[in-house]
Amino acid sequence: MDEKENSIAITLRSFVLPPDSEDDFPIGKPLPLRVSPGTPVGKLLEKIFAERVNRIGMVAINGKVVEGRALLADGDRVDVYELLGGG
Repeated sequence: MDEKENSIAITLRSFVLPPDSEDDFPIGKPLPLRVSPGTPVGKLLEKIFAERVNRIGMVAINGKVVEGRALLADGDRVDVYELLGGG
């Protein structure tokens, strides 16, 4: 079986830079990815953002705010936003 048969297509749009990405990460722009079916969004974020996962403030799938245990499905649009400071 090939990778496409064992994965689903999602689109990630992040406003948080992953570690070691510097100028090559398309911040705020759609980035197509393939993941295993049923992957929890939290697991995906831990893989991509590693030690910067604590800078994530909000995650939305298809425009709806979700928690890390939400499962990804084919065609999902995942938006990742940084923590907002304030006081």
